[in-house]
Amino acid sequence: MAERKRFLAAVAGITFAVTMMMFQMGLQSALFTQVVAPHLLLDADLVITHRQYEYFGISRSFTAKRLYQAYALPEVRQHAGLYLGNLPMKHPVTGENRDVFIIGFDPAQTPFSDPQILANQHKIQRDGVALFDIRSREEFGPFAKIVSENGYAVTEVSGKRIRVEGTFAMGATFAADGNILVSKDTFLQIWNGAHPNMIMVGLLKLTEGTNSEETLKKLRPILPDDVTIYTREAFIEMEKNYWRVRTPIGFVITASMIVGLIVGAVIVYQILYTDVTDHLPEYATLKSIGFRDGYFIRLILQESVILSVCGFIPGALLTAVLFALTREYAYMPTYLTNTIVFSVFFLTLFMCSCAGALATRRLRQANPGEIN
Repeated sequence: MAERKRFLAAVAGITFAVTMMMFQMGLQSALFTQVVAPHLLLDADLVITHRQYEYFGISRSFTAKRLYQAYALPEVRQHAGLYLGNLPMKHPVTGENRDVFIIGFDPAQTPFSDPQILANQHKIQRDGVALFDIRSREEFGPFAKIVSENGYAVTEVSGKRIRVEGTFAMGATFAADGNILVSKDTFLQIWNGAHPNMIMVGLLKLTEGTNSEETLKKLRPILPDDVTIYTREAFIEMEKNYWRVRTPIGFVITASMIVGLIVGAVIVYQILYTDVTDHLPEYATLKSIGFRDGYFIRLILQESVILSVCGFIPGALLTAVLFALTREYAYMPTYLTNTIVFSVFFLTLFMCSCAGALATRRLRQANPGEIN
């Protein structure tokens, strides 16, 4: 505390490292939650896809007969098919086109569990009617405002007139900047070449109390090898793994966390090393009267722990503010969870302790008789 500028510089460096690590961890969690936003709204116990399925935005179609084959099993209570694709949608004011992700389904079925969708899906029973995702990017236009004021908004999707009569909240993903829901018939009208019996994702709802894993084992011998069947949890995890492993996103976020950790460690090391060097004569005097290296190591580690705590608190508060701003303006589910807090706290302690241990090397190697 006697060297306030040095102390504040160390705290600022640790605060930066803590904020960077926390924000990257929260961003990673939010991104992988957001990318499965459609999956989390699905009302299904088992999911069927083409065997060459990649991710929700790009999915090969397969015959709807697979749903009926699965429905023959007594444990399967309901089934539904989804039609997926990206088509250009016109801005309701400027007329500019931007690709929107379209999810088509039979309105007589209930493939989604979201209350907003369930309350409004009867509207899409009419041809040419859609529901718009209010968490889509702002570039799509003020559909929510227009629908709220007028009861509907008129636009075009792939040159076909569409009337938006309701909204829901899903959120943009890596594969889509915006989403709309339409009926199966509307999807077939606006998507040239789409076949009514070819679906992209099949959903199965099981009877109450049925074990998903056991039913999946029964269905695998029944269904041909042109499709793959997953539990809902495995389907969600597969989607996350695609973006985590097969794209640079996971690597970039992890690398950013490591950079933050290294930057913080270097700053703390420089501060503590300078402090040790400046007070080397005093340490040498203590060493000459019998104090051993263990005493000095404990002393410097205490400084490291104090610095880590002093830097962690403002870092956590700053991260909480950044998370709130991200939720408000980017619609991303960034939250300061206990997992993030404790993980970063222990990483900060480790970082500062390592820096402190390295800073004592010169002191431990010094000969008291050679220091003036």
